[in-house]
Amino acid sequence: MKKLFKMNSAVTIEEFVSVRITGPYSLLKLGPDYAVIRSGDHVIEAAGDDLIVETLSEEVAIFSFETLKHVNIKELKNGQGAYDS
Repeated sequence: MKKLFKMNSAVTIEEFVSVRITGPYSLLKLGPDYAVIRSGDHVIEAAGDDLIVETLSEEVAIFSFETLKHVNIKELKNGQGAYDS
């Protein structure tokens, strides 16, 4: 099936307990209390208590936490990998 519309990426924090990524993304790491996602030239790290992966589809990811403690968004420079310093 061919996509009719190109989606832009968006990151939304909903009710201070969930993180929603809309648009193309790559899941880099997933643990019991954190998720690391790459979307375009940005890496989003979200951490908290009791992570629940609500949705993980082609262009939508929703991660909910009992308590969301930390969200960090880092812009990658040209050619920089997700874990380069």
